[in-house]
Amino acid sequence: MQKEIVTEKIKFSTVSSKDLVLSLDRLTRFKYPEVKYFRVFSDLLSKYLISPKLSKKEILNLDINVLKSIVEKIWNDSVSFYSPDIAADYAFNKALIKEAIDTYFLNDDILNLININININGVLPLVKKFNTLPVNLKRLLLSQNEYSDLKILREKYNLRFPLEKVLLCEGVTEEILMPKFAAVCDYNFDKYGVRLLSAGGKNQVEKLYCELKDELKLPIFILLDADAKPTAMRISQVLRPEDKIYLIHHGEFEDIFSLNLIKRTINNSYKNICQCKVSDFKGTQPMTKILTEFFRINNLGDYKKADFAKNVFDNTKSKKDLTEEIINIVNEIKNLK
Repeated sequence: MQKEIVTEKIKFSTVSSKDLVLSLDRLTRFKYPEVKYFRVFSDLLSKYLISPKLSKKEILNLDINVLKSIVEKIWNDSVSFYSPDIAADYAFNKALIKEAIDTYFLNDDILNLININININGVLPLVKKFNTLPVNLKRLLLSQNEYSDLKILREKYNLRFPLEKVLLCEGVTEEILMPKFAAVCDYNFDKYGVRLLSAGGKNQVEKLYCELKDELKLPIFILLDADAKPTAMRISQVLRPEDKIYLIHHGEFEDIFSLNLIKRTINNSYKNICQCKVSDFKGTQPMTKILTEFFRINNLGDYKKADFAKNVFDNTKSKKDLTEEIINIVNEIKNLK
């Protein structure tokens, strides 16, 4: 049986400025609203609600309207403590709710959950005190007084949100390099609302896609290595019409790098140790094996995909550094509607 709670009679301590910023960060990340809202609300009540004291299970079992009422009281009173002169602009909240509706499939209960009158504007002065901000908080600062068209703001300031499509790939190399490769093709992911997700392996791509296709209204582009044909076949059986699978023609992502780009990367990164030539990287073996052996022979330490990708990132200067297949992948992502 649920406890009967009168919001006006609850007792709570003031939420710390750090936790207000953290909560706002979590609420505006790219994550399904039901998951992130319940997590944030549960954490706030568990930590700051004094009376009645509720377990996390009791919090999750609260009527949604009661839960929202308590959170509104704790949040808004805490914000008033730090920003007494900043009133809530609920039109800003509504703009963010509309964005969520355009991004996710939401039922009535979730719509009710996210339609909460918390003072976002009053938290933003607290956000400004942090030197490094995730893009979701940066965009709130830039959007707070100009939210009538969030897409225009995104393109003006490279804010990533609102999202328009998702790029789902296998690993860290694609995660590091695809934004740079796209940028030199004049297609900035943050400007045009592309969210890149690295699944951590081809087997995880299938699992993640099956989750996302039921949550997202956005089109999804799936980039897979050539050896992931079985994964591609299974995904194709449940692929939505708006989504697309791209299999690299031969080998892995590293196998479609420009050899000149690889040469320049190594020569610039290890100029005091060795110098290489394009012919050093020609062969029938996968590029990761060729690089592993090259690093071993030349005493460059262990070849690490992520570290090498970061060096490639720094040495990619223009579209001329890309192979035809990489340019084609970028164009395919760009044309996904």
